[in-house]
Amino acid sequence: MKAIIIKEFGSAEKLEIVEMPVPTISDDQVLIKIKAVGINPVDTKIRSGSHISSKTLQLPAILGKDVSGIVEKVGKNVQSLKIGDPVFGLASQTYAEYAALSPELLVKKPENISFEEAATVSLAGLTAYQAIHDHLKVSSGDQILIQSAAGGVGHLAVQFAKIAGAFVSGTASGKNIDFIRGLGVDQPIDYKKEQFEEIVSDLDAALDTMGREILYRTIGCVKSGGRVVCLPSFTKDDPKAIEIAQKQHVDLMWTMLTFNREQLEIISKLLEEGQLKVYVDKVYPMEKVIEAHKEIETHGVRGKIVIQMP
Repeated sequence: MKAIIIKEFGSAEKLEIVEMPVPTISDDQVLIKIKAVGINPVDTKIRSGSHISSKTLQLPAILGKDVSGIVEKVGKNVQSLKIGDPVFGLASQTYAEYAALSPELLVKKPENISFEEAATVSLAGLTAYQAIHDHLKVSSGDQILIQSAAGGVGHLAVQFAKIAGAFVSGTASGKNIDFIRGLGVDQPIDYKKEQFEEIVSDLDAALDTMGREILYRTIGCVKSGGRVVCLPSFTKDDPKAIEIAQKQHVDLMWTMLTFNREQLEIISKLLEEGQLKVYVDKVYPMEKVIEAHKEIETHGVRGKIVIQMP
């Protein structure tokens, strides 16, 4: 099979396509013929060596976490899936034509979404779902600010917040204002022309995807007793942010994604019912993975980027 690997950390040019054996499965695994994989910002950080998990990654390594595909083989102990089932999920080493995975990491793909759409929703979807529901505890009538509302996590977080009944303010560049309005954002803010802190205040909750100055300003918009989730792990325990949050009496959290199959099933159901939509900005062939990583690193992607496997 073909697989995308890195032999050393560095720029996108370190990605290369090699031939490898198709993995064998244990009695408790399934073999997936991978149709598409989502590209996430964390993939580029692992590739560059800047992510915490890079410290323990053994090279050469296959990257990738999001996956969709078709079950090709089933271990004798597996009851939940059968050969031919279309699936998606969150795993590791998914930049390849095949993967041997635990069925517990996978759910069945709804018929009404493509493999490309399914390949993008696990990591970003679970991150957004857990931020909105588990950590920010958004409920009907809450006012929430979502930074980078057009991004991979942001555009899903907007939809989860709207489903929960919140009033949503969201930041985006001018070209994406209509896009986030279409997602349900009640108060779109063009961050290139407007200062969000001059528009929103006394918020119940906020989701920050940037850290540093944006985080500091975001905390200032949240009322006493409110909640802020900051996603970038490199900003974790920022002393200035903690100080501002304490003065504001705001609960500030840096969260880590926890795989939750039940939540992934909920996301799948919402996709099937049309209540949730995932936006795929671009689909690249496997041979263009370097370009895909460079695109992610521009931080200007609307929704998600996908690699289509042969």
